[in-house]
Amino acid sequence: MSLTLIFRKSFFVIYILIVSGYFSFIGCNQTDKPLQHKLAGTALGTSYHISYLGEEIDSLESSIDSIVFVINHSLSTYQYNSLISCFNLNSDTLWENPNELKYFETDMFHFKYMIRLSKEISEKTIGAFDPSSGCLFSEYSRAKAANELMNDSIIKSCLQHQGMDKITFDSLDYPFKLDSFAQLNFNAIAKGYLVDQIGEYFNHLRVQNYMIEVGGEVTAKGLNQNNQLWKVGINNPVIGADPLNFFEIVELKDQALATSGNYQNFYIVDSELIGHTIDPQSGKPIINELRSASVLNKSCAVADAYATAFMTLGLEESKKIISNDSSLSAFLIYEKDSTLEGVFIQ
Repeated sequence: MSLTLIFRKSFFVIYILIVSGYFSFIGCNQTDKPLQHKLAGTALGTSYHISYLGEEIDSLESSIDSIVFVINHSLSTYQYNSLISCFNLNSDTLWENPNELKYFETDMFHFKYMIRLSKEISEKTIGAFDPSSGCLFSEYSRAKAANELMNDSIIKSCLQHQGMDKITFDSLDYPFKLDSFAQLNFNAIAKGYLVDQIGEYFNHLRVQNYMIEVGGEVTAKGLNQNNQLWKVGINNPVIGADPLNFFEIVELKDQALATSGNYQNFYIVDSELIGHTIDPQSGKPIINELRSASVLNKSCAVADAYATAFMTLGLEESKKIISNDSSLSAFLIYEKDSTLEGVFIQ
């Protein structure tokens, strides 16, 4: 049975540690607390912020850089020598270079995991989450740069070669395409996956209390400096809203949270707002009554993927999926009668 709580927009007076993407980390600045270490940097074209308690970790920044390198080398469509770029180009010549071949097995490990996880979530969301929409994402990027609508002819062509069912595995468990024109793009799940990988590194080091954020996607374990659960502020999903104006604050109990919305990433053509959420069914950007989806799960990659799917599915379909999956919960912000309301579902 689902538990549904309705919230009206409220305001909080709090001390801000970090403001990043869709989230802000909430804390306190008292001196009689355990020592908290912080690290900030850049990864995947965005920023990351890490807070943890306990002994300071030696060379943490270089370790994070190494993890980011591995994920980029496997999953970045912006990197010509990544495995996903070669897969999209149907090329294997990269690995004739010994300096690239040495990364192949590690790259393939992450690539296969992303494919299998994406196929599973795509099926559960009736195709609303579809990384095989790489062609559509490229056309969207082109149209946004040109400040124009996506080309209908290109959309039609892309849709003909789309679908995670076009990606399968051979007898040696290597992925291959049933359609050579299929294009993968894991940008809607990669940040969450990177958060998970950094979290695994912290778990390997036996760090008991930490919060990790990459581009607004978060995972947390244990307690913060105040001996309380880590808290994340969800911003008011209104264009131009004060980033310190939180719609809701969520506590994280050894779990991850990822948010998707159209209020920070969009462009305007002839007074029409074009959001960045692409409907894999129509191939076009979609904006519905759902303004923001913040999903909680043990895995940040899973939360990231579902948050993206929910922005396509809308409020009611998203509520059904969450209610039928005990591993998911979410805070959904939607518009009703020109008023923003929030609903927590688990």
